[in-house]
Amino acid sequence: MQLDKNIFYTTLELMPDVPLNVYALRGSEYSILIDTGIKSMRDQILSLCNETGNVHNVLITHVHADHIGCNVAVKELTGAQFFSAGAVPWIENMETHYIEFCIPSEHLPDSKEQRDEILGLMDGPVNVDAVISEGTTFRPDKNIELETIALPGHKLEEVGFLNNVTGDLFTGDILMALAAHFFHGFQTARGFTNSLIKMSRLLDEGKVNRIFAAHHHPLDKYNALKAITNTEMFLKEFKETVIQEVKGNEFHEIWKDVCRRMNKALEFRGYAMLQVQLNELIEDGIVQKENNKFYRT
Repeated sequence: MQLDKNIFYTTLELMPDVPLNVYALRGSEYSILIDTGIKSMRDQILSLCNETGNVHNVLITHVHADHIGCNVAVKELTGAQFFSAGAVPWIENMETHYIEFCIPSEHLPDSKEQRDEILGLMDGPVNVDAVISEGTTFRPDKNIELETIALPGHKLEEVGFLNNVTGDLFTGDILMALAAHFFHGFQTARGFTNSLIKMSRLLDEGKVNRIFAAHHHPLDKYNALKAITNTEMFLKEFKETVIQEVKGNEFHEIWKDVCRRMNKALEFRGYAMLQVQLNELIEDGIVQKENNKFYRT
């Protein structure tokens, strides 16, 4: 589907109030696909590539399964080059992706059902042609100057892509899918907050006019700032809940209590997210750990 002169997209409703949007930009020299959705979107993604035409580059916002699910199909159709800002093994090796994402352990047991669910979102590995970083810019058209913007938080290597000509910013999960029944997660709470501040500043300065986020429908300035505020409020609520649930208890007990308090599923995303938050609270002197138990200082 065509959104305007240069922007094409396809979308899937993952769950109530949680869409998955995949965007492409048509240039006169070549076209760019941003992320590749999930495996079940194969026909949609290939149709998007054909409609846009001449897809030469695939830019990955971050390497979670719902953003790299049709990599093989896109590679086979277009022969495009793939670019990522990091976590390359998650794209090139599906077993590495699964183990490092789902972190199987005593409290997070591995299972065929979980493997089928996560690995079933992706159609297989592809090679990453180049690693990109803040400032890496793609110019497929005089009306498209797509600059890589570092947005660490949800993933450490997460990036967005800002068309400096139009002020359109394409992002992955820096604006969370807060309606999900599980914790959407982060790998750095401090970095997440700083990235949200960075986006707010770009909006206030007029460098960003619209945000096209993976799990939100297109956002004008007003609604983008509202989505940023909602994400900030969620991060604050999570931090405060973790602090309240630290009562001289072990990690897995805090995890269960926080999930119960915030009405989220007991699964690996929240588990990893809690590890990050507790480590930062320890660094800030708010929490201490003794004999595998956590205490407020």
